[in-house]
Amino acid sequence: MKCPSCGLYHPNQYERCVSCGASFKEGGSADFDDEGANDRAAAVNTMERPHERASSDPDELAYEEAKHPHQRRSKKLGVSMQSRLPTMVGALTAVTVLLVSAGATIFFLTKTPDDERLFVKGKKELANGQYAFAVSTLEQAAALRNKDPRVFLALARAYVGVDQVEKAHDAISQAQQLGSGVVEEPQLASDLANYYRQRGKYEKALDLLRPLAKSNIPGKKAELADLDAMYGDEALRTGKLDLALRCWEEVRDLREGSRFSESEARLATIYQKMASNFASKNDDQKALNYLSKLNAIAQNAKNYEMASDLYEKNEKLDLAIDQMRLAIKYSTHNPVYERKLAALLTRRGKELLDAGDTDAGYGYLQQAKTVDPTNALPSVTLRGVNVGLEGGLPKISGEIWNPGDEPVNSLTVKVELVDTVSKRVLWTRDQKVVDEFVQPLQGRDSKNIDFVAGTSVRMNGTNEFKVYLDGKLYKSYRLGEKSKPDPLATDDNDSGGALSRVRPKPEPREAPSPAPATSLPQVSPEPVEQPSRPKESAEDKTMKDLE
Repeated sequence: MKCPSCGLYHPNQYERCVSCGASFKEGGSADFDDEGANDRAAAVNTMERPHERASSDPDELAYEEAKHPHQRRSKKLGVSMQSRLPTMVGALTAVTVLLVSAGATIFFLTKTPDDERLFVKGKKELANGQYAFAVSTLEQAAALRNKDPRVFLALARAYVGVDQVEKAHDAISQAQQLGSGVVEEPQLASDLANYYRQRGKYEKALDLLRPLAKSNIPGKKAELADLDAMYGDEALRTGKLDLALRCWEEVRDLREGSRFSESEARLATIYQKMASNFASKNDDQKALNYLSKLNAIAQNAKNYEMASDLYEKNEKLDLAIDQMRLAIKYSTHNPVYERKLAALLTRRGKELLDAGDTDAGYGYLQQAKTVDPTNALPSVTLRGVNVGLEGGLPKISGEIWNPGDEPVNSLTVKVELVDTVSKRVLWTRDQKVVDEFVQPLQGRDSKNIDFVAGTSVRMNGTNEFKVYLDGKLYKSYRLGEKSKPDPLATDDNDSGGALSRVRPKPEPREAPSPAPATSLPQVSPEPVEQPSRPKESAEDKTMKDLE
């Protein structure tokens, strides 16, 4: 719209001229005079631009339009209408987001995890001897990696460095539960074992070294053997024989260490002491087991004699005879051993005769006389002896047998029933088997005997028959077997000495005959080697070493 007064063009929304203030409503529009317009434009250019106006003020806009009549009005607006500015801002934002995302991805992919970082840091601190720092660092690593045995082993080493051995032992136990024990850290095990040894805790020290020896770690078998030897000596001095036995047997089995050569001497002493202890407690089987081990490494006449006594006590006469023969072999001429062997041979021979094995039994009697010439060979013997009950009364029966060639013209048999507890004779009887009124007993001939006692007794092994031939004790026969009272046992009668229910007597076991079965000549023993007795036994040497 053109001002009617000054000719200045204005937008349609203006009601007054911004130059002269004339109202557009009062006058009409007129053609634009180029010449006058130029003059007015020059006048407008000389006008002073208003200051401190906002870009949205109508007067300011009119001024700008008058100054630049051919410029678009949108250029004067305060808010940018250009289309390129939002595009640039969006591009810059996208680039920024992309760069930030890429940096974060690279950072997280290349960053070392906290647990691994702490573990590496802890190992460096251990290598530098900074044990207190290593404990703090590795405890944090263990909290994050509680399934890694390596962390617990490293933590155990750190605990050892700060003298917290119990915590170190717990850490090692945790590592073992996770499948990786001290085998992975041999030096740690040795250090910790030495710590326990200095404080007398040998068991913990041995437990640490045994896995290393089992895994054949170089030098660890010898280390374990030496520690076992030290612990075994201490146990032997304090009387802990079981512990000493275990330690020294391990030294022997390892076959290494500086004290391996002493193992047999120490074991001989331990076996001897244990056999004596078990024998004093009437545990004969264990005593015999240890004597057997002892005799395997140190042949000694006393040990064989002790084993013979135990076998005799358990009525294993064949084994007792074998042990006594060995006692004679490993000793100098000893009449005591010879008399013991003769007594065993005589007893075994009579057992075989009682069982009906005539030839073998008499062969043992002949050997007994050969071993000990003072041992008289009986002119007659019993054979096929049977002890039992008849009508509730004790009974003994059998045969009187003449093993020789000469006839027997006189023979008296005496039988006594004796209470072995009180040593009291309950019943006795004498009988002349052969006299001037009875035909002599010819060689290799026999005669039956049968004795029934006049009093009843219990068949529990506390009573026995004693048989005398011509006034000399031939043998004792026990009534029943010694056993614990049976609560289910009932009395056979209510009056007199009530008899317990009689248990069947086991059949005598067959024994090999030491003499030929078809001949009865005197049997000479084989020549026995008589080695010289050592000046000092292994047991004496061991005790001197321990002192």
